[in-house]
Amino acid sequence: MRYAAVLVLSLWFLSFCALVHAQSHEDPPEINVATTFPNNPFNIVKNGEATRVVFTFSQPRGADRAVSVRSLTGAFLDPARQDGHKRRVLRNMTTRVMHDDMLIQIVDGKPLQLPFDVYSEFKPQKLDVEFRAMVSDRSSSNNYNVLLYRGSVTVEEPPQSLWDWQLLSVYAIVLALLGGVGYWMYNAYIAPMLRTKTVPTKRRDAKTTPVAVSSNGKTYDEDWIPESLQNQQQRPRTRKNRSRK
Repeated sequence: MRYAAVLVLSLWFLSFCALVHAQSHEDPPEINVATTFPNNPFNIVKNGEATRVVFTFSQPRGADRAVSVRSLTGAFLDPARQDGHKRRVLRNMTTRVMHDDMLIQIVDGKPLQLPFDVYSEFKPQKLDVEFRAMVSDRSSSNNYNVLLYRGSVTVEEPPQSLWDWQLLSVYAIVLALLGGVGYWMYNAYIAPMLRTKTVPTKRRDAKTTPVAVSSNGKTYDEDWIPESLQNQQQRPRTRKNRSRK
């Protein structure tokens, strides 16, 4: 009986220790993360260009858990909405998956550094961002979603250059389209109007109306003229010569 009681107590103690150990490993591991924007002190994100973010991982002294990084991800957040709102997340960033688990440890006196590229396609404004990492505890094979950074960035349009070949090609295509449309409109509407104006019109031969000649040799009808006027016209005019005294 004594040996049986000792055996039961030993099993109970081992079970309790295993339970405590398992519960202690259910908590996320303690890691230190420093987030930097190299050569970008104002956290500016330009549309269409990659913005590099570097995460520096380390563990506090005395940490006895082997932790590795499996993936990095992030999201653009609406600063006007609180966490938990369905429209809080504007767009998720592309997840970077590590082909090999990157163990968080000091190698040659340097901590683990992992870069992450951010791409934006928003109108110029100020947005919140959040970066997270999926880390794995090698001793328990548990995975944890750890918050790395939460802050704000300023979205800007990249500066335009006069010798931007992509922009010049767009201008050339637009000019070619406008020229083709103008050429078609000229041939369809303007050219026919110009041809109709320049073609000489044939003059019709003027028709002569025959005039009847009366018996007295005159080419007009005298019936409508009063007789007194006709006598005055037929009477010859005599010129009076005044003699000089």
